Amino acid sequence: MPEISEVKLTAEFINHANQNRSIQDVQFLKTNKLKLVEELDIIGSTISAVSRGKELKLFFNQEPVVISLGMTGCFKNFQKRGYKNKHWKHGHIRFYMSDDTWFVWSDVRRFGKSISTDWNPLRGPDIFNEEQLFKSNILENKNHRDFTKPAHIVLMNQRWFNGIGNYLRAEILGKWNKNPFQPMKQLLNEPFLDHLIKQVHDSYRLGGGELYSWMNENKSSNNNDFHQWMKFYGKSIKTIDSQGRTFWYHKKWRKYLLK
Repeated sequence: MPEISEVKLTAEFINHANQNRSIQDVQFLKTNKLKLVEELDIIGSTISAVSRGKELKLFFNQEPVVISLGMTGCFKNFQKRGYKNKHWKHGHIRFYMSDDTWFVWSDVRRFGKSISTDWNPLRGPDIFNEEQLFKSNILENKNHRDFTKPAHIVLMNQRWFNGIGNYLRAEILGKWNKNPFQPMKQLLNEPFLDHLIKQVHDSYRLGGGELYSWMNENKSSNNNDFHQWMKFYGKSIKTIDSQGRTFWYHKKWRKYLLK
């Protein structure tokens, strides 16, 4: 968390919030982990962003920095210095903007970080912007040994399913209504991938998951609709997978887990 939809929505918020303003000053706290931003001369520059899976590429004018949002990374607007607000307190970068407001990089748990100046080549295609490439990358490699592993494990592999995380995994596999503990290869076909893509688009259309500290700053959707859309994550039985992550699934599949 945030997953692919939340990262895309974050990029859209960054672009909307900063379309008519520029950076006049900046404060970097010692706790800042977006170190590549500190290396740039950003005074006077604009801020924009694009997303790809779980990665976010910031642009300061034309200078790119790819970051991970981690568990709680987000950007917030402040009309004034927000001393009593947790996102101000955890605002590791505070941009003072040309409209006399503050634009803040906040990360409560401090897992977010800058990665590079370009996308991670080991991550798969983006489901939103590279849909056909995403599908072909999987179907043409169906015999890869990765797909002999259980479906609920493989779906978190960012080489193939860039941007998929815990809540999407639960909803994708739960709503497909097939044993999620069987090898992924037995599920892989075009209808399954179309279903997966639909679940991702639904989560984006509904405004993303405000599940922990992440919030949809665009405020254009009703988050109650999102929680009604979720049928499995946090609502069904769960197990800890071999990677140490929690997986929610329908109770009828429990017998396959215990084999």
